[in-house]
Amino acid sequence: MDVSSPWLLDLNSLYAKYVKWVSGNPSALGDVEMAVKWLSYFVAGKINNSPAVSELVYSLSNLLVFFNDRIIEKANGCTIQTDSSSLARQIKNILTMLEYCEVFIELSAHKLWGSRGRWFVIVVVQSVKCIGRLILTMFCQNNNIVKNPPIPVLDRSNLTETNRPDSTFQEQSDTVVLKRSGRVLRKVEGAPPIATRNFKKLKHGPVVIQYGGRFIRTAELMYIFKPLVHLACIRLYGMKSWKSYLVPMAIDAASLRIYYKHRSDLSRDQKQELSRRCVSMLLYLMRSPFYDRYSKQRIASLLTGIGSKVPFTGAITSMILSYIPHWQETYFYMWST
Repeated sequence: MDVSSPWLLDLNSLYAKYVKWVSGNPSALGDVEMAVKWLSYFVAGKINNSPAVSELVYSLSNLLVFFNDRIIEKANGCTIQTDSSSLARQIKNILTMLEYCEVFIELSAHKLWGSRGRWFVIVVVQSVKCIGRLILTMFCQNNNIVKNPPIPVLDRSNLTETNRPDSTFQEQSDTVVLKRSGRVLRKVEGAPPIATRNFKKLKHGPVVIQYGGRFIRTAELMYIFKPLVHLACIRLYGMKSWKSYLVPMAIDAASLRIYYKHRSDLSRDQKQELSRRCVSMLLYLMRSPFYDRYSKQRIASLLTGIGSKVPFTGAITSMILSYIPHWQETYFYMWST
């Protein structure tokens, strides 16, 4: 007699109930997920003086969102991932989960094996990310820009009955996808009667659209290899060296310049990712040695001035000031993409 069978049946039953609840209550689920994520921010570096605890909470909250998104995606019959191969989907899953757990893995390695173990894990993680992104760019995505994270959070507010496969395939023969923008338009002969028309977003089956050419590949390769180049600079010149700071920044700037010279050839999703990368350049203000010599004092003066002059902001600014050293030491790494 298999003693474990009743336990397995109970687990399967609980999982089925969980899937049913998640599929039927996406809004309430989002509130719970947000509460868990904010909890990780407030306990950062405050529990037993161990940042790994808050990172564990943060990583688990992101993995929970990722797992729930896949449940909701399946329940609604959505086709969010339009990759042409299962290899691309698997690589995206791995890279997304690694992105969520990266900081926790690094902090755990430092706690268990010290500084040498920490740097070894950093090199391994960044090498895996580099190889995965390289495969996606060169072989699986037709020169598309790889998003960060590769699988974005599901937009649950736009999930409607029209997301289901039956309505999608019914509309697919009556629609056309524009080559440059990817926008879905209804054909003239496919227009329904006036009484049944609506303004809901049209759906189409998975469409792979190629944008750009060699320039995208060159710019994307520069972005992909930048973390490894930065790690090599740290090995040669040290963490606080200006060379270790300026080399990856120059690679980022050169990659963005190539993209913006050919911005008209990019799709809407690629332009959004390009905008995100431009905004992320502001993180260089928080990275050493620039932060230690220039940004640190100015940020502290700005927050102190706000806390002293604006009513009811003193507690907030003082809390932010106490968290900034932890955030700067833990998160603002140039190799983290």
